[in-house]
Amino acid sequence: MHIAFLARKTLFSQPGGDTVQVEQTASALTRLGHTTSIILAGQPLPANIDILHGFNLIRPADVLPYFLKFKGRKVLSSIYVDYSLADAQRFPILFKFVGKHGLEYIKTVGRATNGSDRWPRFRYVLFGQKRSAKRLLAATDVLITSSQSEAERIQADFGAIKNQRTIPLGIASEFLAPPYDTERQGILVLGRLEWLKNQKTVIEWASKENWPMTIIGDANKNQPGYFAQCQKVAGPTIHFRPYATGDELLHELQRHKVLLIPSHFESFSLVGWEAAAQGMNVLFNDVADMKETLAPIGTALDFSNAQTAIQAIQAALDDPSEQKKSQELLESRSWDQIVKQILEAYA
Repeated sequence: MHIAFLARKTLFSQPGGDTVQVEQTASALTRLGHTTSIILAGQPLPANIDILHGFNLIRPADVLPYFLKFKGRKVLSSIYVDYSLADAQRFPILFKFVGKHGLEYIKTVGRATNGSDRWPRFRYVLFGQKRSAKRLLAATDVLITSSQSEAERIQADFGAIKNQRTIPLGIASEFLAPPYDTERQGILVLGRLEWLKNQKTVIEWASKENWPMTIIGDANKNQPGYFAQCQKVAGPTIHFRPYATGDELLHELQRHKVLLIPSHFESFSLVGWEAAAQGMNVLFNDVADMKETLAPIGTALDFSNAQTAIQAIQAALDDPSEQKKSQELLESRSWDQIVKQILEAYA
C-alpha cells in the first residue's frame, strides 16, 4: 500500500510535534513493508497512492484542496490545537471581536503576507476558517484524534463527526531503552518558543527560585518578540539551546530531573511520554487535552496558582527517587504498536 502524508509547508523549516508524528508514522509503516511519501503543502501528490493522510485540521487552507481533488481514501489526523488562551493574551482586543476561528483566518493570511507560508487558495479566502474546516471534515473518510477530549472539542466546534478513531501517539524505540545511570539535576522545557508554549511563565519562576533550567527550542519565526521577552526575564540559571532531536534529545532527557510542560494547550504532548520512559518526573499545566493524555505518566499543576505550582515543582526537584513507569505500559505505546491501529483506520 502507498500512503502519502500531507503536512504543512513549514514541517521541516519550523519543526514541531507534528514533524515527529509524521516522520515516525511513515517510518513505522515503511518497516511493515508499505510505501510512504511525505508531501508538503503546495507540492504535487505522487501517482498511484492508496491513502492520502493529512495533518492539522486547524490548517484547512493547506489540506482541503488536496482532499477535494483526491478520489481515494482520505484520513485526517486532526492535531486540533486551541490557541485561545495564548491568543487572548497576545491579541486581547482582536480576539474579543473576531474569536478563535476569525483569528486563525487572520494568522493564515498574515503568514502568507509576510512570506513565512504559502498563499491560501481563493476558496479559503472566500469561505473563511470555520467553514473551510467544516468542508475538510466533510471530505474526510476517517478522522483520527489523539484523545477523546480532542474529539469532543471538534464536535463542539463543528458538529457531529461521521467516522472518528482515537489513537495516541507513539514512543520511538530509542526512548524506550533503559536510561543510563547518571546523576540528574534541573528542569528541562522543550518546544518552539511562542505564546502557546508559555515558557516565559516558568522562566520567571525559575529565575526567582534559582532553579537550573534548560530551554530547548527555536523561536517561532512569526513571534520573535516572544523569544526576546523570554531572554529578557531569564536569570543566570536559565540556558537556551536550539531545537534538538535524536541522540541529543535523549541525552537531555537522561541528565535532567524534571520535564516541565507549561503550555496553554497541547493536543498530545509526546515529549511527556518520551521523558517518562527515560525516568523523568513529568509536570504539566492542567489544561485540555493534557489532562487526559498525560495523566498515566505525569502530574498536573494549576498554573493559574503560581504559589502552589512553584511548591510542586520544588518538591519534584527535591525528590531523590527516579520516576519509574510500567514498562508494559510504555512498550504498548511504541510506534510499531500504534501504527497497527492506524492501519485499521486505513482499512
